[in-house]
Amino acid sequence: MPEGVLLTDNDRVLLVKVSSLLEEIVETFSILEDRKAMSCLKQAEKDVKAGRVRDYDEFLRELKKAGEI
Repeated sequence: MPEGVLLTDNDRVLLVKVSSLLEEIVETFSILEDRKAMSCLKQAEKDVKAGRVRDYDEFLRELKKAGEI
């Protein structure tokens, strides 16, 4: 940054928001490039459409019953 240029509080807030957004974009690209992750996401979408899902509380009960938690 050139000498003598000061950032205002609003500038700092904006930079934090832009930085966060860029991190999210990079993470999205990383996932899109990961073939296994994308395959799992596609399968998950198929499972949801086919009704092969359960709610969180039911999932926790199953884990407790199996002694997993």
